[in-house]
Amino acid sequence: MILYANAYAKINLSLDITSVLPNGYHALNTVMQSVSLCDRVRLQTGTPGLFLRCDAPDVPTDDRNTAFVAAKLFYDAIKKAPETEIEIQKNIPSQAGLGGGSADAAAVLRLLNAAYGLPLSEETLAALALQVGADVPFCLSGGTAICLNVGEVLSPLPHVDADVVLLKPDTGVSTKDAYRKFDTGAPLSHPDNDAVLYYLKAGDAQTALRYAANVFETLAPHEAYPEMLALLRRSGAFYASVSGSGSAVFGLFCRKEDAEAATLAALRKQFFAVCATTKHRSVEIFA
Repeated sequence: MILYANAYAKINLSLDITSVLPNGYHALNTVMQSVSLCDRVRLQTGTPGLFLRCDAPDVPTDDRNTAFVAAKLFYDAIKKAPETEIEIQKNIPSQAGLGGGSADAAAVLRLLNAAYGLPLSEETLAALALQVGADVPFCLSGGTAICLNVGEVLSPLPHVDADVVLLKPDTGVSTKDAYRKFDTGAPLSHPDNDAVLYYLKAGDAQTALRYAANVFETLAPHEAYPEMLALLRRSGAFYASVSGSGSAVFGLFCRKEDAEAATLAALRKQFFAVCATTKHRSVEIFA
């Protein structure tokens, strides 16, 4: 059987680090949103073994790849030897905070479950997703949601409808250094996520995002952030912030023409720039 999926990127509308857990991981309080920039995943079952190919030369194709790990976990769960070939066409940039690897892993779990007649429940898929990575449970369902702790506690929220511009500089930032900085007690300005949730639940995204922020903008600053964020706001974005731990930023727009103009302006400055929209889900499967 051959199936295809669009694996959609995510952005963090607001992101706070709330504590360090006993296991050393950091607990998060973040509002996540699926967007239409996507990787394309092709999966074919029936060939003994587990094979992964990707058109991006810097992406590993073994057990360092989250999609590869997700496939192994799925076959272990259904007690069957692997028999699949996976091909990934990358469009989501790596090391951007846009969840590309997590989206690919979630797509593989969805594709394999569909290929074998849905043997695993949503609860089991979510448990497998958490074993792969913190963002993978969200990427199984997507839309707009509040995600707590290490990503295993999710609650859906009313959809945020907006055009989105995604920008990324050539270089990345260090997530490890950012968490280390947090652990030293570096001063931070935290978002008011209670207010964000209150207004999102009321269907007022623009007011909600007045209280939003991403602590990684301070913990892992990039020299290009001020220019990129200023460009988005100057172009008409009603909200602009960093996604994940960076180094991508995004702007939300009410008018598509403003989003398109911002994308062109960013491309002229040699940034990676894509015009997208918010999505109601993270994975879409096609036969």
